[in-house]
Formats: sequence, structure tokens, C-alpha cells
Amino acid sequence: MTAPTNPPRVLALSARDPEALAELRERLAAWLEDAPDADLDDVALTLWAGRERFPCRDAVTGSSAAELAALLREKEAVGVTPRRSAGDGPELLLDPAPVAAAPGAAEPSRTSRPSELPELPELPELPELLELLELSEVAEALRVAAGHGDTPAVRTVAVQYGVVRWLRARRVTPRSVRGTGLGALAAAAARGETTLPDALRAAAGKAPAPAGEAPTPAALAAAPDPATTPGKASTPGKAFTPEMASTPEQASTPVVRIGATEPASPARLIAELWRQGYDVDTTLGRPGRRVRLPGHPFRRRDPGGPAPVGAASSRPLTPYEQRWLFYDLVRGGSSGDHMVTAAAVVAGPPPAPDTVRTAFAELQRRHPVLRTVFSEPGGRWQARVLPEPDPDARPVQLVADPDAGPEQLRQAVLEVARQSTRLRDAPLTRCCFRAGPAHWALALALYEPLTAGADPQGLLDELAVLVAAEARSA
Repeated sequence: MTAPTNPPRVLALSARDPEALAELRERLAAWLEDAPDADLDDVALTLWAGRERFPCRDAVTGSSAAELAALLREKEAVGVTPRRSAGDGPELLLDPAPVAAAPGAAEPSRTSRPSELPELPELPELPELLELLELSEVAEALRVAAGHGDTPAVRTVAVQYGVVRWLRARRVTPRSVRGTGLGALAAAAARGETTLPDALRAAAGKAPAPAGEAPTPAALAAAPDPATTPGKASTPGKAFTPEMASTPEQASTPVVRIGATEPASPARLIAELWRQGYDVDTTLGRPGRRVRLPGHPFRRRDPGGPAPVGAASSRPLTPYEQRWLFYDLVRGGSSGDHMVTAAAVVAGPPPAPDTVRTAFAELQRRHPVLRTVFSEPGGRWQARVLPEPDPDARPVQLVADPDAGPEQLRQAVLEVARQSTRLRDAPLTRCCFRAGPAHWALALALYEPLTAGADPQGLLDELAVLVAAEARSA
């Protein structure tokens, strides 16, 4: 098999409804045809970092603008994506044994059940794949393996451990990581129950395996060598293949099988997880800059016509929201006690204030909960989602402290983030940042009633990624 000249990229799309998604695909396809020399890394970054997550999703993978444009024009029917809560990630099964397809089994389609991830096409042997896709986490694990015998069994454990790390770096948060045979050693290291060097020594037979994770001698002897296995074999194996859900509770949770031979395209896996509602990093970790792309199609509805899927509108407060709101209205000034906060300290020079403002505005566009205000029209309290970020929700820049250490910076931004807020027709979120001599701190706060559907720590992590992306493109 001939290696592709460049790695595949993922173009991730979302829209309010299937019709808008089809129109968006057509617009982007036309743009790619008019710009055949466009940097696909720039396109992938802009689609991932610069768009709101709407309920209808799709993604295509390809290595050239022409290929991606052709795939976008297929216009396959796409339904509403499942909603994924924090921690509701796929299960990872590390299985170094080749996975043979069942005789006469049909190829899964993109319209399969949520628990079925399509089998992915084979790519060149591992060394070429690492070079093409820049899987630095796998390459680093293989460098560690070189000091522990560098046998096929050792390399198998290293590759599987590195793939899990690469997936986590792409914002794939697995619900669980388990394994069979040598994969059990890699899974134990990925879960933090042992270190990678200890798992490699166990694979080499130089140290005891963690309790219950010891591979059999037959598994060690039969371990395929990921460094030498060719791209095709007599028994087709897949690096990422689906495992059917075995219980009703698992029906909506994909189980991703990660093998050691014939690595399939990680780009295809990331694209499929995006389609299934996971907010994964579809840039694949490749750098890029923001470019101007066709916008989301917003169509005017006829009076009385159906609202788009997921359209924002006013709604009555939930009993949970009413209880917190009325308590703070009666007490007066107590809302600051109920601001749920998260903070991070980053080493290096601080970003420009405009960079943080742009990133926070983008975060608000992505997450309607950050544009939610409580209002009282006609004497009835309602939760209303603003169409655009409120100008009053701009990030607060604290005066730089040239003497502050990391912990002092963290406490300073948390103190400001926890201040009381006006609850009526006012932003219920706050962002602030402060620069120090060698670090800078970033904090995000959200009013307690809104945290029922949002995780402030996850939002802060996403904001930090947006700030970094905006700083690179500035």
C-alpha cells in the first residue's frame, strides 16, 4: 500500500437542522473548490475553534481540498446528534489481537446505531503512520520502550498506551479503559494504576504485572510487532473497531477497540466521535490559524412555521433555578456565595486583553448557558438565551502583579470571580485574568443554578484552548 502524501484532516460541521447542515456542506464545498491551495489545517482549526456546537453534526476526512469538497457534496441525511454530558465518553478496549471480520458481515454505514463505530480503512505501517500523523504521544512511548527490551510485546504495550494518551490530548475523555492480554498492561498504565516503565518491564518478563493484569505466555509469544507489521495482512485487523453494546445501559456508549496491528486512521475515529456528539479536538493537534469561511445559514421562518432544532427561546425557570434565585433576591448580595468557579494558572507571558475577550465571546457563542439571563417580563420569571454575548460579560482584566506567584494569582482571580452579580437581566457568568512575572491566571464563574447543565471546569479548559488558538492566529 502506498503511503498518502499528506495526513488526512477532519472538517467538522454542525447546524441547527438537517436542511441548514446540507446548505453549509454545499457552501464549504464551493469554497474549497475555489481555494484548492487552501491550508487544510487552517480550515480544520477555524471550523473547530470558531463555531457554535449545534445539534446536527457531520464530519468528513480527506487529504486534499478536492477530496473534501467531493465528500461534502454527498449530502447524506444526518439526524440530531445525541447530547453528551461531561464524563459520558466512549469505552476504550485495548486488544492487541487482530480482529477478524465475521464471514459475510456487511460494512457498517454512517447511519448505524450510536454504539457502532464504523470500521476504518487501513493505512501504512506504524513508522510511516507516526511520521504522517505526528502522533507524538505514541512516538514518546516507543522511545521509552527502546530502553526496556524493545521486543514486539514491549512495543505493543507502548503503542497502545501512546494511542490512549493521544486520544486524551484530543479531548476524548473515556468512560473507562480496559484491555485484554498485553492490552491489560497498557490499560493499567493508562488508568494510572502503574507506570509505563513498569508495564513495559512486565511485558518484557522482567517485573511482575499488576494484580489481575498478567498476560499469558501465549499472548507474549504471539504479540504482533507494531514496528514491522505490514499495512495488509492475511487476517485483516483494525486499530479502531466497534464492539457491540452488550447491555441496554451501554446501548448509547461506543466501545472503541484499539488494536496493535494495521493502525487505522485516527482522523476517521475522531470524525465519528464528533458525529456522535463528543466535543473532541478535530484539529488532531495540528497548528493552524483562523481564516474566513462561509458562515452558518440562518433562514427566516414563515409565521407559525416550525422552529429549528435546538432554537433558543425563553422558558420558565425550573424549580431548582427558582429556589436559588429567590433565595438570593431575598437575601440581597448573596449571589457571590453561589458562583461556582474554576481557575487555571498558565506559565509564560500573558495573552493580550483583546485575545481573551475574543476567546470568551466565542465560548459564549458555543454555549448558550453562558448567554442565559433571568428576566421577569409581565411579572413571571423566565430564563432567556441572548442571541449574542452580552457586552457586559466582557472579561475582567486585573492589574498585573509583578511579584505574585502562581497561587497568589489563582486566589486573586478567584476572589474577583466570586463577587456578587446583578441577577435581573444581567450576565450570570464572569471571566477574569491577571498577569504575573512568569505566569498568568484565568478564572471562570457560573451562577449555581446554571451548573445543572454545564461544568465550569470543562468550560474553563475549553476557554484556555480558545485563548491559545486566538493568540496563535493574532
